[in-house]
Amino acid sequence: MPQFDLTFFTAQIFWTLVSFLVLFLVLGRWVLPRIADILNERTQLIKEEIEDARHKREEAEELKLDYADKLAAIDGEAKKMFDESEKRLIERREQLMAEWKEEMERKKRDFHEETEVARQMAMRDIRAQSADLITAATEQLIHQKVGEAEIQKMLEESIEELEKSSPKNN
Repeated sequence: MPQFDLTFFTAQIFWTLVSFLVLFLVLGRWVLPRIADILNERTQLIKEEIEDARHKREEAEELKLDYADKLAAIDGEAKKMFDESEKRLIERREQLMAEWKEEMERKKRDFHEETEVARQMAMRDIRAQSADLITAATEQLIHQKVGEAEIQKMLEESIEELEKSSPKNN
């Protein structure tokens, strides 16, 4: 193998060292500093982006908390408005029910008054017709005229007997 020939071995080592030193100087002076600068710039850019992302995340968390607080406040307001509305509805319903009950009581009183008036008028009519019937029947039975006072007395006795024999419907 020619590379292990001792005559050329020292020259090969010399030129290998020279080539290595030249390559080392070129890389050390121009290439590696540029690579280092690029890496430093990238590292700095990454740090800035990480810091920016951290700030944005903190801002987002703050916004999230603000929105949560606002939502809680809005929910509280909505619940309060709903409760007030429900309270007003209940009050209005109670008011309408009270008015309705009052109206029904008034109609009931009016009905009772009207029925009492109608009953009294019916009783007057019945008494008047009964008096006429009793007068006519008595006059036919005894063939003589009966006085108004006697008719009224007989009528009252008849009505009292009817009231005693029939149960009261009050």
